[in-house]
Amino acid sequence: MTSPASRRLAHSAATSRYRGSSSIAARARCPAPGAGRPALSGVSVTVNRGEVIALVGENGSGKTTLAKLLAGLYRPDTGAVRWDGADLATLDADALRRHVSVIAQDHTRWPLTVRENIVMGEAVDEGRLAAAARASGAHEVVDALPDGYDALLDRRFRGGHDLSGGQWQRIAVARGFYRDAALVIFDEPTSALDARAEHALFERIRSHADGRTIVLITHRLASVRYADRIYVLDHGRVAEQSTHEELMARDGLYADLYALQASAYQEVS
Repeated sequence: MTSPASRRLAHSAATSRYRGSSSIAARARCPAPGAGRPALSGVSVTVNRGEVIALVGENGSGKTTLAKLLAGLYRPDTGAVRWDGADLATLDADALRRHVSVIAQDHTRWPLTVRENIVMGEAVDEGRLAAAARASGAHEVVDALPDGYDALLDRRFRGGHDLSGGQWQRIAVARGFYRDAALVIFDEPTSALDARAEHALFERIRSHADGRTIVLITHRLASVRYADRIYVLDHGRVAEQSTHEELMARDGLYADLYALQASAYQEVS
């Protein structure tokens, strides 16, 4: 028997776009497999419907673990993650997955056509397909291929094509946008892009959010300065959270990391 919360989640997935993501709150501690300390400890995060949230911090700070908690892929050992007040542990897993789309850095490169790589098991809707490609910049990749969306993305097959890492990442982002998901998590999806291309992609993601809740994870802080809210993680805890302007004014960890990256770019240029 499913819980009332699960039935509400399943109903919203079937009847109304993005209704199930009006509020996601996490107050949790999460273990790290094989590690002496928890990956997250005492974390408290709230994500409101339609917001663009950025998770930033150094390697090992807990960004990906927190994103997986919000998506229901990990379970906390203490505390809870709640969607609209309902504990994720009580929700139907299949209904929850229909509300979540995760685009990871190590996305799969399927030996299929461009269309199949973006649609991935969903019903084909050419309008949605074109919109997802525009949102990710994948339309530029498609336009350069002689067979367009019908181009086979594997050179091992006759007539197949090979894409660069950055081109594949645009296809993966389009895949995330094609799904009718309330929560879309981008976990370092642009590692193969240069800083300028990543900034342009994140601007497209923001402008094409269309009511979705967006969670961005990246090391390049300049790309997330226009997020509605930025959470700065440090050793499994939320060290700071606010807008870019307020975090810079506080002159704390975020400001230090931002200044460090800015100086590195200036030295290179």
